[in-house]
Amino acid sequence: MSVHEAALYGDLVRFLRDSCAEQLAEARGTGVEEERLQLDEMIRAWFFTPQGELHGYTPQRVIRNEELGIRNLIHDGDLDEILFDDCPTCQDVRDGLEAAGDEEHEHDEGWAFGLAPDMTLLDEYDPEGYEERWRIEAERGEAHLAELLEEVRTLPFAGADDPELAQVIALERRFLEDDGDS
Repeated sequence: MSVHEAALYGDLVRFLRDSCAEQLAEARGTGVEEERLQLDEMIRAWFFTPQGELHGYTPQRVIRNEELGIRNLIHDGDLDEILFDDCPTCQDVRDGLEAAGDEEHEHDEGWAFGLAPDMTLLDEYDPEGYEERWRIEAERGEAHLAELLEEVRTLPFAGADDPELAQVIALERRFLEDDGDS
């Protein structure tokens, strides 16, 4: 989610609040300001209510933490929610945690989470734009991989005097060449 998108969603919430306040005032025969204040209380309650999908944090705390550069940590008991059984990378992480044991993890700062949704609200209302965005991202990714592959092919074979480094470089070149062919 871009910064502009997040800022505009704030404007959208205020627009919806004001529109709803006007409609509620008309339907109920009350004042717009009275309805706006009630809707503001609902919004405020949402900001300060712990959310399960935020690992028990409130939206207010997640936002303030990000503003202050503080990581939003996931507690050990919640790791099952993010480390899926059918994900090889997740299994590797889980195996590493189990192998390290509690002592190793205790000194760690913990696991942090971010809020990058699979689809944004805009994507929901603009499916054509969503498809176009990912088409462009795929083209950029392919172009970047082609650049890397070309760079790897033209670089001298550094590290030939260090067998371990030579093996790592050879594996990296093979990986890029195999991935570039697909």
